[in-house]
Amino acid sequence: MKKLGEKLRELINADAANYDLFVVHHTVSPTGLFRFYLDSEEALSMGVLTEFTRHISRTIDEGDFGEHPFTFEISSPGATEPLRDIRQFKKHVGRSLKIQTEEATFQGAFTGFENGILTIQNEIKEKGKKKINLEEVQIPFDQIKEATIILSFK
Repeated sequence: MKKLGEKLRELINADAANYDLFVVHHTVSPTGLFRFYLDSEEALSMGVLTEFTRHISRTIDEGDFGEHPFTFEISSPGATEPLRDIRQFKKHVGRSLKIQTEEATFQGAFTGFENGILTIQNEIKEKGKKKINLEEVQIPFDQIKEATIILSFK
């Protein structure tokens, strides 16, 4: 199963760039379910993701991937999943993020991304007060433990 996983990972990593996609994360279950989560630097098109999935499926059908049955899924990471790859950030400028580092948690409007440094308008709420103060914070990508998009429904 391990060799199969490596072979699938290599195939998907190699062909994803042809569709302007990249692998963000993948999982393997003991039952032979391989899940690959892909994203793009621009808005992710479900049409492109579907086309890529069909391409990979044809490649698997035509190739030698062993005798053991397995299932693979290709999906987008989903809006509530953490941003894991530096290439995911640029397209989210203008949205609100929650960013955790070793030292602190920041939350607010994501206003810029340049040379691997995120700029966020951190919301500071004073205890017992409704007013929110904003403080511009710059966070190097390599200091981020977790970054998630704050979904708003307006």
